Amino acid sequence: MIQYKAFVRKYFVRITAVSMLGILTSLSMVFAGYSLSFLFTAYEAEGDKAKTLVFSFLIVLAIWLFAMLLYYMSLLAKAKIQQIIKNELRTMIGNKIGAMTYTAFSGKDSGHYVSWLTNDVDALYQQSFAALFSGIENIAIAIFSLVALCMLSFYIGLAAVILLVIISVLPQLANRRLEKANAERSGAMEVSTESYKDVIMGSGIFFLSNLRGRICERIVAASEKAEQVIFRYNRTNTSVQILIATVSMVGQVVLLLVTFLAAVLGACSAGAALSVGNLAGSFFNGAGSFVQGFMTVKASKPLWEKFAGEIVAAPEGGNDLPVISEIRFENVSFQYEDHSVLVNRNEMFCAGGKYAITGNSGSGKSTLVKILLGLLPGYSGNVWYGELEQKSVRMTSLYEKIAYVEQQVYLFQDTLRFNITLGQDYTDEQIMKVIEKCCLKEWFVSLPDGLDTIINENGKNLSGGQRQRIALARGLIREVQYIILDEGTSALDEANAMEIENALLDMPNMCIILITHHLKETVRNKLTGVVVLS
Repeated sequence: MIQYKAFVRKYFVRITAVSMLGILTSLSMVFAGYSLSFLFTAYEAEGDKAKTLVFSFLIVLAIWLFAMLLYYMSLLAKAKIQQIIKNELRTMIGNKIGAMTYTAFSGKDSGHYVSWLTNDVDALYQQSFAALFSGIENIAIAIFSLVALCMLSFYIGLAAVILLVIISVLPQLANRRLEKANAERSGAMEVSTESYKDVIMGSGIFFLSNLRGRICERIVAASEKAEQVIFRYNRTNTSVQILIATVSMVGQVVLLLVTFLAAVLGACSAGAALSVGNLAGSFFNGAGSFVQGFMTVKASKPLWEKFAGEIVAAPEGGNDLPVISEIRFENVSFQYEDHSVLVNRNEMFCAGGKYAITGNSGSGKSTLVKILLGLLPGYSGNVWYGELEQKSVRMTSLYEKIAYVEQQVYLFQDTLRFNITLGQDYTDEQIMKVIEKCCLKEWFVSLPDGLDTIINENGKNLSGGQRQRIALARGLIREVQYIILDEGTSALDEANAMEIENALLDMPNMCIILITHHLKETVRNKLTGVVVLS
């Protein structure tokens, strides 16, 4: 719960302001309930009872209207702080994801992180902050109601205190079960989010296989698994709520009994029963809701611990790379569990050189490149960038010198400009230069919105070739020393592929590394070296 306490400290002023407004609202609501006794007092008054009753009614109405105004302001204040805290929670998660090692990040499905940003953020706010505000307001209602009950009769107040102790202690017995059920619910929602995303992304396969019914089947199967776990949480939570509600109901009846006994003994007026009926409801509902809120905040502990425990931060420190004169592999080996992929490889890629890595599927082409990029640190041997070995290098400085264009291109649902620049500051002139180098100019001039054209989800409104060329432009605009293309022109027609490859191979100061299954002879003749894997 350390992060939760840090949040409370950071937003202490705002949380205090919202809480104070909630307390004022609670006080006004309790006083409004207490004001109902004014009507009975007016009824028993001497003189013009009708006039006194009307006057008392107007006072009671004004008190209730003022209480409702405060309630409205309190709701708006809570809505605003909800917006702020949820944005801050997502900022925290975004920063933590950005600080993860690539290995740790890629070990989880993307739906896992989507669930953090949706389900878990909602749960954290509701269980940690909404429950906090609700608890503060409800304990204020309980305290103010208790004071009002004591003002009506000491015996009524004493009975309320005894019942408050009972209502506070009993639900604590189920706290551990509630925490465990909450943690299980969070995990189930993650898994279901991953499953839903998997079905939606793969729906095209079912459509084209004439198996549309499988879409619903898989969604329902994922939903049933998640809802079983969520039901167990709701069952535990409901049991606690019923226990609190039962004690509250019994408590209200007991307080009314005490009130009538006090009236018989002359310790209070008979009209006190009218206020006690309202105040007892406020007292027990407030006390019960406070206990429920307190337990909800405690039950959120697994969610806060989840982020601290699951996120593996990338190591900091290391040496910054200067200009990389060469990248050298010395006796590099790598294996996935018991399967060796690379064995004692010795390779060299010099600045400005032009290389190809070729071989059959599964021969280790992608593994070699991932080791070069620092994405698979579990290799044996040495990988040198000039005079620095990879393990001593700050990897962020490596990525300033190298660009990698994956075979499976991903485009963001944003503008063409963002998909090329990734939000970095480049001039339109710089962007247009890489657009021309990537044979995109003819397509670009046909766009009515130019660089502000919106790209749909993962480039669904583009052809495979257009997506590859945008990804290539994304790498070229950075003006790095080394650029690696993993089948980077496979979706292009031969003429466009040759034009782009020749343009890249003619760049004198950039090292080009092509990963390909089929090396064209026209390309081979321009290469400094070829790495053949088998």
